[in-house]
Amino acid sequence: MKENLLGIDVGGTKCAIIYGIKENDELHIIDKKKFDTTTVDETIDRILCETEKMMNLHQLTPTNTKAIGICCGGPLNSETGIVMSPPNLPGWDNIPIVAMVEKKTRIKTNLHNDANACALAEWKFGAGKGTKNMVFLTFGTGLGAGLILNGKLYTGTNDNAGELGHIRLSDFGPIGYGKKGSFEGFASGGGIAQLSKMYVMEKLQTGQKVEWCTL
Repeated sequence: MKENLLGIDVGGTKCAIIYGIKENDELHIIDKKKFDTTTVDETIDRILCETEKMMNLHQLTPTNTKAIGICCGGPLNSETGIVMSPPNLPGWDNIPIVAMVEKKTRIKTNLHNDANACALAEWKFGAGKGTKNMVFLTFGTGLGAGLILNGKLYTGTNDNAGELGHIRLSDFGPIGYGKKGSFEGFASGGGIAQLSKMYVMEKLQTGQKVEWCTL
């Protein structure tokens, strides 16, 4: 049995609209549209616009599309579908994103923490398929973790279970989620950029030559 599905990824740096087809235990990505995350209003408008374009392009309707899944960095409330001030999404304060998407598309929509959504997807269709316990780590603008425990997605009481990015690894270092030396500070995309700047500034202040490497 084939099912049409849509995914919306809301990231601190970029967003994406994805169209996939689930067939039995396999998921096939058919199309994807990526765009930069900008201001709150602009990004939400772009999400709704690009979702509508994707539906029109592939003739997706409320009757032939099973569901829409939204993933976003926390904190958020997966039960009410509200995004609640994620540190890497300034201005996203109590945004009822599920209600907005459902109003636009008339398709059943759900929201999950991005790390939890990734863990669930990898467990169902990817490297974690067939396992009962696994951990998925996200290393993006921030750093998160999703947990599959005893064959179920474990979200905790407030959708923040497994969020190890806040753990402090050192008394000093790059800042992640307002903490110097946190795991997110050292290992996220934003933290790595801070490390690079710290390296350059140290070299310049001590009169040393800065070595550049282009990948």
